[in-house]
Amino acid sequence: MPICNDSRRSPAASRTCCAALFVLMMLAATGMRPAVAQTQVSTGQDYSTLAPLPPMGWASWNHYFCDYDAQTIRDQADALVSSGMRDLGYKYVLIQECIAPGRDAAGNLIVDAKRFPQGMKVLVDYIHARGLKAGIYTDVGPYTCYPHPRYQGSYDHEEQDAKTFASWGMDLVEMDYCNKPSGVTGREIYERMGRAIQHSGRAMLFYICSWGNERPWEWAQNFAQLWRTDFDISLEKNHVDWSRMVRNFESNARDADFTAPDSWNDPDMLEVGIPGMNALEDRTHFSMWVISAAPLWAGTDLTRMDAATRAILTNKEVIAVDQDPLGAGVVKISGNVDGPQVWAKPLQSMTSGVKAVLLVNLGSAPATVSVRWSDLGLKPNVRVRDLWLHRDPGSFAEAYSTLLPSHGSQLLKVSGQFDWAKGAVFEAEWPGNQRKGGAELLVCGECSRGFAVSIGGVDGHDQGSLILNRLDVPETGSYQLDLTYVRNGLVDKWIAVRVNDGTSSKVKALMREWNWVSIPVTLHAGRNTVAFTYSGTDTFNIDKVRLTR
Repeated sequence: MPICNDSRRSPAASRTCCAALFVLMMLAATGMRPAVAQTQVSTGQDYSTLAPLPPMGWASWNHYFCDYDAQTIRDQADALVSSGMRDLGYKYVLIQECIAPGRDAAGNLIVDAKRFPQGMKVLVDYIHARGLKAGIYTDVGPYTCYPHPRYQGSYDHEEQDAKTFASWGMDLVEMDYCNKPSGVTGREIYERMGRAIQHSGRAMLFYICSWGNERPWEWAQNFAQLWRTDFDISLEKNHVDWSRMVRNFESNARDADFTAPDSWNDPDMLEVGIPGMNALEDRTHFSMWVISAAPLWAGTDLTRMDAATRAILTNKEVIAVDQDPLGAGVVKISGNVDGPQVWAKPLQSMTSGVKAVLLVNLGSAPATVSVRWSDLGLKPNVRVRDLWLHRDPGSFAEAYSTLLPSHGSQLLKVSGQFDWAKGAVFEAEWPGNQRKGGAELLVCGECSRGFAVSIGGVDGHDQGSLILNRLDVPETGSYQLDLTYVRNGLVDKWIAVRVNDGTSSKVKALMREWNWVSIPVTLHAGRNTVAFTYSGTDTFNIDKVRLTR
């Protein structure tokens, strides 16, 4: 999707974005590669697989703001254990804001002695002793967001602070976006902190909290594992508004193509149990987050959860949708603003025939919400499982309908036969794919979701590859790949295609007549990989691949 038509942008920002998009499209048309800053880190620790599933845990800000101390954190850690939430995957305890009011003469952080009388390391050891992990908060500026009194951010102290966080035993670093100095981008500071974390000697997740500014999901996969996609749901302590929650869900879904293992879009912390929404709305909120494969940061006081809040946060079948190993993002199937809507995502694999489906009524009156199996790429006669009620309504021939109250929802797991005539589409930009050599993300206004992956190099020396490594099929046999590409230049191009560990074959991509080519392949039952490589003097830009039988 074109990224300039984004409601989060001001008119001036949209004009700037469109001008940049025009330049990038002109570069693509001539086969040139836009200059993209590279982040290369040499380290013995593998940081590419720290978050194969969306992280889960508890975060302090929503309920407490800065009205907490070390005992508060200990109590919440204990509640994660006693409630059973830890054993369901809620492992992280995020300590947010109001941590270090100053630095010593050497520039080291000095934690708030009143808030943390025994220091930070003792508190982190307490968290670890309960089988949990600890997260810490900082900022891109010299100071964090909290205005009075001020607390230290990490600007110009990235290396030093990363080592300090590692010495405390932290497992996650969250970096906010307040007080960014002029003349430097957030991306530069986040990249510095990402490198610093990877040089710290401790494996720590990096959580970019830029509120969607500078679109980190497009460039941060080399050094961060999760990032916020929009502004805070609420600016009030211990209070939330329904409409802002829905806004963040829909905003997050616009960039769902960038949700993948170790690449998680975060629509903000959970507000389940926070005043402002009722239990019905809380359940819809949680359903929206899990079908988005969002990190699940509980934000309420876990020591005082009521039965409804506990039931929502601890529903195993619902959590399993969030923790599905495919890591696919959510797609809107149908619906209008402020009315009935249908959202879905594949589970297990793109061709499994198993989907998570969210039926939701955003309107102010009861409404019937329906989903047709053909819209999900499934053949007739599909089994339905209600994940909140833990029951099986049965099998349905062509569609499923239900009456929902205002702001109500139903989260389903549907299982049917995948429709191979429609096939499965694999977007090139999905971070679950591998990019090698000179492969780069390219803004592409004519592409299906607004992006392509550009492969190739200068004089053939820096060849690039795009590897689709999640092509799962039920049985060994003949299949077809429809490769959609961007026409650039007038000379036809030869692309090398390799299936699994087989021998590469050459395929001609016509530049003047078509923008797609069909490639017959033989795949084996289970998981397959297909690599596309181009070593010409210009570039070859891949939009998507459609897999059919």
